[in-house]
Amino acid sequence: MFSRIVSFLLLTALAYGPALAADPAAGLQIAQRWCAACHVVAPGQAQGSADVPSFAAIAGKYEDEKALANFLASPYPRMPNMTLSRPEIADLVSYIRSLGPQRNQPQPLDKDDKPADPTHG
Repeated sequence: MFSRIVSFLLLTALAYGPALAADPAAGLQIAQRWCAACHVVAPGQAQGSADVPSFAAIAGKYEDEKALANFLASPYPRMPNMTLSRPEIADLVSYIRSLGPQRNQPQPLDKDDKPADPTHG
């Protein structure tokens, strides 16, 4: 039984792993091709439109990767009609998230601190 589970997990990882693994470097290339005319997409980029947020600001706004992916998959009137594949969206989301604050990371505790009790806000 155990070997069947391991085999299933291995086959699943081989079949879906490349599709699930987002590549932020590929996301940067997509951003430079589609988005850099209006957005500041990378640190050190000299220009972007003053009317649109930078990718770093977008990374700070979207806490949920799925919400950002859904936004990128939906047409938005002021953006070009770019039809991205799911892997391209995943790459772009991965890149954008790399520019923002790290989320869901446990904060280091001082030696006298205790983790917060989730039942007492």
